[in-house]
Amino acid sequence: MAYQLIPSFNAGEISPYLDARSDLEKYASGCRLLENFIILPYGGVYRRPGTEYLGRAKHADSRCRLIGFNFSITTRFVLELGSQYVRFWSNGVPVTTTGGLPLELATPYLESELRDLQYVQINDVMYFVHPAHEPRKLTRRADTDWTFAPVAWDWPAFLDDNTDATTITPSATTGTGITLTASAATFESGHVGAYWQIAHARANASVTVSITASNTSSSLAVIGSWEITTYGTWAGTVQVQRSEDGGATWETIRSFASESNRNVSATGKENKEVLLRLAVAFTSGSGTARLEAVQSREYGFVKITEVTDSTHAKADVVNALTATTATKAWAEGAWSQRRGYPRTVTLHEQRLYFGGTSARPQSLWGSVIDDFENFRVSSLDDSGLFFTLSAQESNPIQWLLSQDQLLIGTAGDEWTLGSSDSNSALTPTNVRAARQSSYGSKSLRALIINDVVLFVQRQGRKVRELVYSFEKDGWVAQDLTLLSEHITRGEVLECAFQQQPDAIYWTITGAGQLVGMTYERLQNVVGWHRHTTDGAFESVATTYGANGADEVWVAVRRTIDGQEVRYIERFRTDFRETFEQEDKVHWWYLDCARRVVNTPESATVSGLDHLEGKSVEILADGAVSPGREVSGGAVTLQSPAGIVLAGLPFTSTLRPMKLEMPDQQGASRGRKKRIHRMLLSLHKSLGGEVSSDGGARWGAVYSRSTGDHMDDSPPVFTGDKNVVVAGSHATSADIAVRQAQPLPLTVLDLVLKWEVYGD
Repeated sequence: MAYQLIPSFNAGEISPYLDARSDLEKYASGCRLLENFIILPYGGVYRRPGTEYLGRAKHADSRCRLIGFNFSITTRFVLELGSQYVRFWSNGVPVTTTGGLPLELATPYLESELRDLQYVQINDVMYFVHPAHEPRKLTRRADTDWTFAPVAWDWPAFLDDNTDATTITPSATTGTGITLTASAATFESGHVGAYWQIAHARANASVTVSITASNTSSSLAVIGSWEITTYGTWAGTVQVQRSEDGGATWETIRSFASESNRNVSATGKENKEVLLRLAVAFTSGSGTARLEAVQSREYGFVKITEVTDSTHAKADVVNALTATTATKAWAEGAWSQRRGYPRTVTLHEQRLYFGGTSARPQSLWGSVIDDFENFRVSSLDDSGLFFTLSAQESNPIQWLLSQDQLLIGTAGDEWTLGSSDSNSALTPTNVRAARQSSYGSKSLRALIINDVVLFVQRQGRKVRELVYSFEKDGWVAQDLTLLSEHITRGEVLECAFQQQPDAIYWTITGAGQLVGMTYERLQNVVGWHRHTTDGAFESVATTYGANGADEVWVAVRRTIDGQEVRYIERFRTDFRETFEQEDKVHWWYLDCARRVVNTPESATVSGLDHLEGKSVEILADGAVSPGREVSGGAVTLQSPAGIVLAGLPFTSTLRPMKLEMPDQQGASRGRKKRIHRMLLSLHKSLGGEVSSDGGARWGAVYSRSTGDHMDDSPPVFTGDKNVVVAGSHATSADIAVRQAQPLPLTVLDLVLKWEVYGD
């Protein structure tokens, strides 16, 4: 007779390929199946909470995607993006218009494009990118006032300047519907909507002012470097003044004084186009001051509205041009239908970065620092930047993420982009790219979890942990699904991260399952668990929660009354409090559930129209009540109750790895065994069943005892529960624990009393 302790389950569900690998360290804490249980970092598992029905998605016949929008820990929303629309949810209810209808904005994204969306949030703004659509900006102006529109760039991103003899002649310097005439075939239909930068030599590169009276010079448009020089013998003050609003207001940025004893030669830089002028406060003498723009060209840009033929296009002027003469100094917009649009976006070191178009799959565009919609490139360190990875293969950039360096995932490699030395910031002239690994990434947002990055490998099956290694002095990408390769069959389609109360990386798989990974790297806890429901999980998102626990939202496809529907649901975040406080009337272990408060108590429970025709389980005043079928949106209880939870049942199942223990005769594998007893260490649990023969026969773990009051639900149990199991002799000891009732079950460990027979 042997006693075997299974002290932990935090290796999670591991691959069937490891059934025979009892020599592995993780084998003892692994599970053959861990369904609808969540791993505790301490080693035990608890039954997951159920979901709360919040409402219907807009379309019953097509998928939607959920995205969390956290302005702060107290102001948070969930976006519902479906086929060409976005709706908003807050505090578990839809955001509505003054007329009571769901607030809805139009988007260009089709159902098939939703999972290719990537985004980054900056306070009240979220930028969206998709390789088939121009970048767009979602702006929250108030809780019920949102806009969703293409980004109106202060200065868009452009490709390299033209280098051949082709010229472009604009018909006007301002206005709409101007004509661009190219000297050679240049324009294509895909250029409609594209920006075009056009430059001419500066006609006026400097302004002067006499230092013989108090006066001001004319203004000079400047971006980049400028110089001021004074001549003569004069007394007074010369100021350089700047205007950022077209000359309406001016501020002094430099001031130079002389008492007839000096002249001035000084320089400065402007990181965006401004107007500068000289102002003189005269005292005596005679002199001249000259302000010169170092840049020899003046730039403007237009937006193409129509392509007439290969040499003619109509355009609207966005930033004024300076001449109507032919010029070879032009540049095509980096993003258009012709060149493609970025597939990924992130914020890094106060720059907004876009990456990976169809024409430039390995190129990055970074904004001016703290000016996220300005991509103007100049000689300044804080100007916009454009960079292309020098790789052996032209694999498209799939994701971008900010850490100490800019992390880049392409379809073939993982890279870092930073400055040439660790003490300097990344600038247009101080860039160093280094390949860190060559696993390749799926086009899916990578997520930061504490100080590491999780990304999905190109085939969609492996989740890798990108972390800095001091031994390598670089980044390494360990496979977190190595022991659980089966868990992501159907591919990872979406992911989200929940920080509280337990750190869990959530994924949606093509099999319609919600798969979680409890992740506490410092404690060597990496364990996978799967979650199923009466239907299919199609999307997942997380936001901050009201009680400190993050909220996990899901979009679920269900069949109700013979019809396919899409519901928006949320896992209950108060389950931990109600569980620990033994607040049985507020337990929530049913899916798509609603809680109904009957005052006075009643046997009729209404408000269940969303479950019409379904068989629901019921928790009435904290006690399990017989299930009922919903008819007319209501059910009738066996007896009146005040607080009733009704919803769809789900079963939580724990199957540890096969028992193997060598004895004096050697290995136990292949020899007959029998399990006599199980000792379960439970925490605040009620109900549950165990099996020693793979689920053929089940025995109760804990139920009502003769000492319990029959007018109340049984108390929860904490401690060791000894269960005699009805088993037989078999060559495989396959144990299981399950909970099918709407009640809590937390298993901390198992002790098995078993015997091995034969040789």
